[in-house]
Amino acid sequence: MDEERRFHVDPEGAAVVREIFEMYASGKTVAEITKYLNAKQVKTSQGKEFNKNSLHRLLRNKRYIGYYIYKDTETPGGMPRIIEDELFQRVQHILDRNKKAPARSRGREEYLLTTKLFCGYCREVMTGYGGTGKSGTTYRYYACKSAKKKTCRKKVVNKQKIEDRVVLECRKLLTDSNIEKIALVVTAACEADYDSSAIKRIKAAIQEADAAIENLWKALARGQAVDMITERIEKRKWEKDELQGQLAIEMGKQVTFTAPQIKAFLYSLKRGNINDENNRRGMVNIFLQPSTFTTIE
Repeated sequence: MDEERRFHVDPEGAAVVREIFEMYASGKTVAEITKYLNAKQVKTSQGKEFNKNSLHRLLRNKRYIGYYIYKDTETPGGMPRIIEDELFQRVQHILDRNKKAPARSRGREEYLLTTKLFCGYCREVMTGYGGTGKSGTTYRYYACKSAKKKTCRKKVVNKQKIEDRVVLECRKLLTDSNIEKIALVVTAACEADYDSSAIKRIKAAIQEADAAIENLWKALARGQAVDMITERIEKRKWEKDELQGQLAIEMGKQVTFTAPQIKAFLYSLKRGNINDENNRRGMVNIFLQPSTFTTIE
């Protein structure tokens, strides 16, 4: 906040916030993001290391979409926005979804199909569980939420077996023909999204400032209230400079991918180790929509 009590965006801090939102929206877990941030020595607003709670608070913070919050009052547009509504809402959806199915990992074991696997009988989410039998054997499986309450007949599904099957089916989609098509579609989408809503809004504001300055010059030429109009022209010029700075920041953060880059990434998934956790997670997050299963052979 400046001397005139106006809020300004810290470009460096804003870039970190955007990166966090984009990482979570792309499928990164809270644990992965906190580990990444702490490794880079990024601190919270209180100067502390990130943990699960502080990251959740950041991802739920409506100030990043321009809300000014004082006690129980929320004022839209009361602060400069950092995150676009679409990205913010996408993150809220994932947070809500994961809250209903929290067992993505238990201990060090990751359950890849969390939030993506549903019972074919009752359509309830199937959640990952693990345990050790009397013989010391470790069991990991997905179980229907209703079946755990004895209200559904769905049997548990072996974790390794179903995940291997799903990953293999995802890899089958990575034919040369499909990779070519996906690369073209994603490239076109990147080009279409390059001029984002934030950039459009800033450009429109710059045009509005230009028009206001032009009108003020005309008023000045007619000899109207010279001192007052001169002051207003200077204020509008300052506002335009601020907007041009914001535009430069937005243009600088735009990320576009070329068709060769996209194809290289997809081929890395196709040819990579099918047992590698990152490879498996990538294929599942990119290709898998929520699925229902009744039985597995």
